[in-house]
Amino acid sequence: MSPVVSSIPGRLRVRAPNLRTPETLARLAATLLALDASCHIETNPRCGSLLLRYDATRLDPQDAKSAVEAATLALLEPPIRPPKLRHHYTRTSLKLNRYAKYGMLASLGASLIYAATGATRAHALTGAVFVALMGTHMLVHRHRLTA
Repeated sequence: MSPVVSSIPGRLRVRAPNLRTPETLARLAATLLALDASCHIETNPRCGSLLLRYDATRLDPQDAKSAVEAATLALLEPPIRPPKLRHHYTRTSLKLNRYAKYGMLASLGASLIYAATGATRAHALTGAVFVALMGTHMLVHRHRLTA
């Protein structure tokens, strides 16, 4: 993906998440000023963007765009992402979770049938069973819920 987000003759905007530090923006600005000393550069570290204004009669817009892309990509290192946490489940917990899901499905169906027929005690009992099985399911997946 190109770091150049907008380009018209005489004006280029570069935006990348790694440009949020003033040091990186300053290095990129110095590199781009080497292209043409008559360029005007505005930086915004908050947005991670750089605006380059140049004379389109002195510098071809396509050459300017390719040079800016090359300079930006050479300067930027890939963003550091935290490693993905993987939760390892035991065989017992997966089996328990499977039975809890089957029980949830059965108790929910029964609860809806009892609610439609007007059997309030049976509806409440199967609803309580559903809630208990949902708690079991959430207990097995508690790591994913809190991460």
